[in-house]
Amino acid sequence: MFKILFSFVIALLISFPAGAEESAQQIVDKSWQLYRQAHDEKEQIHLTVTYKDGRKEEKSLIRWIRYDDRGEDKVTIKFSKPAMDDGLGLLTWRHADKADDQWLKLPSMEKVRRISSADQDKYFAGTDLTYEDTRQLLSERTKDFTYRTVKHDSQGWHIEALPKAGVTSGYGRRIMQINDKYAMTIIEYFSKDGKLLKTQQSSDISYSKGGLWRPGKIDITNQLLQRKSSLVMSDRKINTNLGGDIFSVKYLESSRR
Repeated sequence: MFKILFSFVIALLISFPAGAEESAQQIVDKSWQLYRQAHDEKEQIHLTVTYKDGRKEEKSLIRWIRYDDRGEDKVTIKFSKPAMDDGLGLLTWRHADKADDQWLKLPSMEKVRRISSADQDKYFAGTDLTYEDTRQLLSERTKDFTYRTVKHDSQGWHIEALPKAGVTSGYGRRIMQINDKYAMTIIEYFSKDGKLLKTQQSSDISYSKGGLWRPGKIDITNQLLQRKSSLVMSDRKINTNLGGDIFSVKYLESSRR
């Protein structure tokens, strides 16, 4: 009986080795699972764009998000400042198994225009966020990428993300840094020919019950354009049962906020 029990214990140790490392895919999945523990969210964002010569542009916007367990998320962004950006907006409908839909509302136009897949690598609203980035800020479709752990140190996991064949992305690869609480702290974006384009760093990270994490500030340093965009989040409200009309073309075209 003892020999049988001993053999069973040895078999378990072989099947589940002590200290087994999580895979890169599991780490990224867990980071986004913890982030997405919400039904909806609204936040005020103060955005500062700083140029090489020291000149600064200050912008204010509101971002509304509705998360969906199936991946059918919806995001609405509306600017109020500066005056020339008042009325500028972006609506995104994310999809689990097909290309996302995006509509842009310009202050000078009454109607929205659809953003094409060819525009995904273009910068949005004079910032260092591309249209692709505006979608990925609330999580990425992890099935679209191949992940590999580059190293694991005191700062956390350093994970390389490569788009799979057939996936449209403006980046050749990204290096993500994820800390021991599974918050994504740094992302380095590289061009398809291997050049570092920009670095995104999240700070003032808060943690809620269940591991939900949120950055209070995001700095994007654009090495290519020698420019920096800093986003400071405030007045964040989670799970307030936002109305579905907020995530419509009609709302984007309206003056409501």
